[in-house]
Amino acid sequence: MKPCLRSFFFSISLSLLLMGSGGAALAGPNLKAALSDEELGGISGQAGIVLNAHLELNTGPQSENRISLGFKVGATTTYLLLNNLSGTLDLLGLTVQAVTGPAEVGDVIQLTLPSFLGFKDFGVKALGVQTDPLAPLSNSLGQIQLNGSLQMQGQVLLWSR
Repeated sequence: MKPCLRSFFFSISLSLLLMGSGGAALAGPNLKAALSDEELGGISGQAGIVLNAHLELNTGPQSENRISLGFKVGATTTYLLLNNLSGTLDLLGLTVQAVTGPAEVGDVIQLTLPSFLGFKDFGVKALGVQTDPLAPLSNSLGQIQLNGSLQMQGQVLLWSR
């Protein structure tokens, strides 16, 4: 395994919340077996999917990596280089659920913004733009480092036309 991937750690917890009648969380039929029409008809009040994640990228002392994104304009390809993407990101409470939208739209997918985002030394050590993605970074445009936390509220509604 490459050194830059060796220190990669990713865990995501996915919580499916099924609310039965009477508000008892996770009350319902055995989800390993196929549901009959009667059992399926008895399930109501699904609260959607809640995503929580703890992401650690290249947090080891000797982690070296580079991400390059190529953009072609005319005959020239120029690359945006991100050197040493690393750090820790915690995300709590990103919710995805189907809800009834406005009458003119119909049903929508609702994304509720995460209630907490936490950063520890998360970012890139150098940004650059050049035509050779494999050459050493010749001119850094700076770095991005995030430390701290962010609390959000709000929703994004998605629907088809």
